[in-house]
Amino acid sequence: MTEMRKRMIESLQLAGFSERTQEAYVRAVRQLAEHYHKSPDLITEEELRQYFLYIKNVKKYARPTTTIALCGIKFFFEKTLGTRWTIFDLIRPAQPEEAPTSTTPSGGYG
Repeated sequence: MTEMRKRMIESLQLAGFSERTQEAYVRAVRQLAEHYHKSPDLITEEELRQYFLYIKNVKKYARPTTTIALCGIKFFFEKTLGTRWTIFDLIRPAQPEEAPTSTTPSGGYG
């Protein structure tokens, strides 16, 4: 286990995250690093931007999966590395579409 991964896990434990959340967040950072074939601390803000476009438009991750990736990667950069990037303010997983609601009483007659 790398020192960075160990530090991230310790930070997650101190923050009170469950073991499953810790695993999901570490997995999100690992997948990011594997995508670029380099250590996650060397990834640039522009590469992060491109990665989130990739998982949205190519991989077509579901909203919950995108949210986990965003939260895990954001935790790594902000809490483990102490990096604050504006890209994290821009990324918002898509909201699920809601069925239209009717304003007329049931039956359709006033």
